[in-house]
Amino acid sequence: MIIRLVSIFLYLLGGIYFFIFGLYVILFSFLIGHKYLYPTLPFLTRIQLIFLGAWIRLKNKIPNDQTYIIMMNHTSFADVFFSVQPLKGKYTALLASFNFSIPIWGSMIRAFKAIPVYRKEKTKAISAINHAESVIKDLGYHIVIFPEGTRTTDGKLQQFKKGGFHMALNTGAPILPVIVKGGFKFKPKTRWFIKPSIIDIEVCKPIDTKKYSINTLEQLIEDTHLVFSDALKN
Repeated sequence: MIIRLVSIFLYLLGGIYFFIFGLYVILFSFLIGHKYLYPTLPFLTRIQLIFLGAWIRLKNKIPNDQTYIIMMNHTSFADVFFSVQPLKGKYTALLASFNFSIPIWGSMIRAFKAIPVYRKEKTKAISAINHAESVIKDLGYHIVIFPEGTRTTDGKLQQFKKGGFHMALNTGAPILPVIVKGGFKFKPKTRWFIKPSIIDIEVCKPIDTKKYSINTLEQLIEDTHLVFSDALKN
């Protein structure tokens, strides 16, 4: 009973902050330009997470040397906020299409050139990957992607979808695994209430995709999955 009351309080607190934060991002992007927001987002989203009951412990940050395809395991509704914590430079994300219809949130992610993914429409899914490739090549953005495609319902790492790995091979961008521990305990897909938690986020070593080809796509997926599964065991 107490944890549920605490959850309601955290949702209210987080919702109020999110409304203010969202309006700030939308107005700032419209009046000045979203590119000036990037340095502030790790701090602003860290406050959002604190209001939701998540305390972040960060190990390593994104290197400055090149553009990456950042892959992260998908355990919680707050994963997009988790993913921002180690980021530097310009970045955007591939996100499920339903996100773009959520008030305020949809406008926020559009401001950052987020790319909608239509899970059940193959043609649109391929188009999203092609769009993301142009964002990497032409704009020099990092792309954040959740290779499992959807949140885990049992806390275990799921199989990876192929789209992000095709994108890596087509662009030559290295894959940077980002491991999140504690997100499932904090707020899984199958539970409405929040358990205040410590979230550990670790940026792992980049995976050089130029060592692979379309003929070894499955090996690239397997090697990347192994990095995640090994890190999540520790």
